[in-house]
Amino acid sequence: MTHGSTRTRVLNWFVRGGTVTLPDGKSVAIDVDPVVVGRDEGAPIRLEDPEVSALHCELRAVTEGVRVVDLGSTNGTLVGTLRVREAVLTQKTEIVVGSTRLVVEPTSKQRVDVGFSEAFGELVGASPRMRRMFGVLEKVAPTPLSILILGETGCGKEVVARSVHEASPRKAGPFVVVDCGSIPATLAESLLFGHEKGTFTGATERRKGALAEAHGGTLFLDELGELPLDLQPKLLRALAERQIKRVGSSQFEPIDVRVLAATRRDLGAEMNAGRFRSDLFFRIAQVRVELPPLRERLADLPLLIEAICKKSGKPEAASIVESWIQSRMGSYDWPGNVRELVNVAQVAAALADTPDAIDDVLTLSRAEGDAAPRHSQTAFAEAKRSAVAAFERDYFTGLARASKGNVSEMARQSGMERHHVRAYLRKYGIDKETT
Repeated sequence: MTHGSTRTRVLNWFVRGGTVTLPDGKSVAIDVDPVVVGRDEGAPIRLEDPEVSALHCELRAVTEGVRVVDLGSTNGTLVGTLRVREAVLTQKTEIVVGSTRLVVEPTSKQRVDVGFSEAFGELVGASPRMRRMFGVLEKVAPTPLSILILGETGCGKEVVARSVHEASPRKAGPFVVVDCGSIPATLAESLLFGHEKGTFTGATERRKGALAEAHGGTLFLDELGELPLDLQPKLLRALAERQIKRVGSSQFEPIDVRVLAATRRDLGAEMNAGRFRSDLFFRIAQVRVELPPLRERLADLPLLIEAICKKSGKPEAASIVESWIQSRMGSYDWPGNVRELVNVAQVAAALADTPDAIDDVLTLSRAEGDAAPRHSQTAFAEAKRSAVAAFERDYFTGLARASKGNVSEMARQSGMERHHVRAYLRKYGIDKETT
């Protein structure tokens, strides 16, 4: 996508802030950034209660009040007598974490400074959450702080990381990506730290690892939650000491690396379950930003479509593409997020010179090669459902064929979770084994 423009108009975003009062009478302010409650020494609100989990719950100001989210704690978060995963408190309420009682009190509405920018690097968006995120990124990009980027698959977490790198003093250095979810357990240490020749079968030469390759630049750890547990303390030590030792070597070498990471996993639950180290989490999550799913910022569609068309070399097609998407997919929830929108918009932009062809390609009927029927005589809602269903059926049929039925590969190509892909295959009776 493009850099877009910076606007000067003010956008109002109001939330109800609040306070949480601890057993000792101390009060902590609750703002739009989450405040984590837990037993871990890195938790902003630390409770020395053995029944409280390392990261127990988080509190955040939202428009309606204070949102309480349990982070997969062992003993749960109670509002009154109810154990909740998530709740919004609209009045003064006592909550129980472990055996500790906290009093949460929402306050009156307050305006949130969301900033003026509608773009940051390759990211675009005018919605309040995106503009606030851009404001945060503008401030932290020039610093050495590590950033943890949260969000669903396809939201653009790697785009955030690249944009931060390009806006930092390290932009002339390397940007190295490591997909932690695809690292074979037996090679994980070698891929991160490097190895000496002859260290193991297949080690025919001395090689740098990702940390050394990123020296002077940025290391992006995608899907951080998938990093093998036994590798986590070694990574933490390397980042803390700013030096690494290759597998099979007795010598340390210095590194100068900024770490950015992303995950779609609930790392709070992973830490409470012992599958992720809290000390590594707090080392990497010095700053946390959360990308909202596309369904929660549909007002950004025009800006996104304009940016996609410009990047595709078809800026003049933006209005046609936007009109087609709004009319055919106006109520679509975009489970593949921005990545899915890019796929659809690029096809529509390529066919914008002959608008009827957009329907023919993107809304094929069940019979392969037959154009979808025109809907001028059909009720709008029914026509839209039919068009979206035809698109979904054709998309996943083609995806299954191209991926030879491999659901993991289908998830990767579509930018969706595997369970979403399976749901669409079941919905349209697509046999992934024989397609």
